[in-house]
Amino acid sequence: MSRQPVASPVREPGSLRPIRAAPARPPAAAANPTFGLHYWALGLLAAVPALLAALVFLLPDERLPRGPHVSLGPLLGALLVALVAATVVVHFLDYPAWSQPLVGLLPALGLFLPAAVLHGEILAQINGDPDPVVAVPLLATWLLLAAGAIVAAAAVVVVARHAPSFAGTALLPPPILLAWALVLTPRFTEEAVARGLGAACALVAAATFVAWVAPAAWRPFVPLAALALQFAAFWALGLRWPAFAGAVRPVIGLDVALFVALVLAIAPAPIWAAWMRREGWADLRRLFER
Repeated sequence: MSRQPVASPVREPGSLRPIRAAPARPPAAAANPTFGLHYWALGLLAAVPALLAALVFLLPDERLPRGPHVSLGPLLGALLVALVAATVVVHFLDYPAWSQPLVGLLPALGLFLPAAVLHGEILAQINGDPDPVVAVPLLATWLLLAAGAIVAAAAVVVVARHAPSFAGTALLPPPILLAWALVLTPRFTEEAVARGLGAACALVAAATFVAWVAPAAWRPFVPLAALALQFAAFWALGLRWPAFAGAVRPVIGLDVALFVALVLAIAPAPIWAAWMRREGWADLRRLFER
């Protein structure tokens, strides 16, 4: 039985140490996870909730040639039920990164948006009234706005511990929805508000997909760029900041402060999510286990 000759290791000239072969490098698609159809499909999946919300707000305004006319209320209720069911599913999946926009959109549509719409309706009715009493219900709706913003931000920070770089994008819906509610105050009709909210959700869906495929270092800046694009669209559409007078002015100052706080929370959101991943989640678990 013949033996195969064994190749002797190659040695460096003047040295007894053999030269080690360089390890094989993985292909570019394996080294960079942003390449590949599977990864891009997950980005589309992350943008689906906001895209469905845009369709819900824009579909009732369309007059389809066949079929009954659908109203906004039942469609929005069905969307919220679907989002709750999807949140239960991703809870058992341990909240993958693509599910973070879903978790952020649920409190934004279920809590923040109704308060914003009611706030805008009251603001349009009492604008210019000097009686301070009329500002009381407006202040109550602002408290609901603030509570919805806190719940949305807390949910995003807790869930974003799985992928902190995506946290800012999940916080994008509340400030964009609030911006539309304030800009549309003089013409606060159902048709105008539905179109504005549909455009806002479409922008959120686009920003979600761009943030997903963008490098991780760029992701915190994608929602800020989306906000800048939103205000550029306001300027292009001729939607100027409305004139507010009377007792509503102090509450408008609170609205602006809430909007600024939401915008400023977007940039450091990945930092808070990373802290939640390292320390905060363990502290919360110990707190609830007592």
